[in-house]
Amino acid sequence: MAHSTRPAADASVRLTRRAFIHLAAAGGAAAVAGCTDRQSAVGFAMETSPSRQLNYPIEPYKLMYAGVKDQSNHVPPVPYRWMDPDNLRQIVHDPTVEPKGTIVIDERSNYLYLILGDRKALRYGIAFGDRYKRWSGPCHIRRRERWPDWQPRTKFDRLEGHVAQHKPGNGHDAKAPYGPRALYIYQGRTDTELVIHGTWRWDVIGGPAPQGSILMLNQDVMDLYHRTHTGTRVVIV
Repeated sequence: MAHSTRPAADASVRLTRRAFIHLAAAGGAAAVAGCTDRQSAVGFAMETSPSRQLNYPIEPYKLMYAGVKDQSNHVPPVPYRWMDPDNLRQIVHDPTVEPKGTIVIDERSNYLYLILGDRKALRYGIAFGDRYKRWSGPCHIRRRERWPDWQPRTKFDRLEGHVAQHKPGNGHDAKAPYGPRALYIYQGRTDTELVIHGTWRWDVIGGPAPQGSILMLNQDVMDLYHRTHTGTRVVIV
């Protein structure tokens, strides 16, 4: 009887030791994952925690936010390593019940979502400028412009010198307050005076901005422009 039970006991010891080794290895990997920079090459391929299992960039940030030449204008790179990673472009769980292709602007969290379907969304960090005003009800994008001209709407704008001298292709991209792209939001035929546009002020993303309407990083608004069209539905929550 003793002879017949000995192998089983040995097997149990071997399995226990093997399990311990696997658990130790897993623990070590988890520890490494926990301190991995999400913006590093390793970080792109690793899930740092269950809550971020879907939060990943479409491509490395150094490519996503690199400098871009557009027409004859230059869009400088974004110093993304100085920013909160949550404000960078990434795929996330869809927090809405909106149909695919809808733009959802979340005032509370300073995020803009483009719904992709299959319970996924593309999330961008945004900022709200002093020209932003609340607007309820479903809207849509009625106009889209590359390197938009910008004209002052108020006497204050004129006094502050916020007159854009920019014209597409003249190379004076730093003088374009709306950045390289602008998407104008309407409700029916009514201009809501809300504009999704780019900004050179990467440091304001995620909070308030001293001017502008709905601000995005220049590279992000160019990406959104590429993924949307005239008639795209917009929901502000």
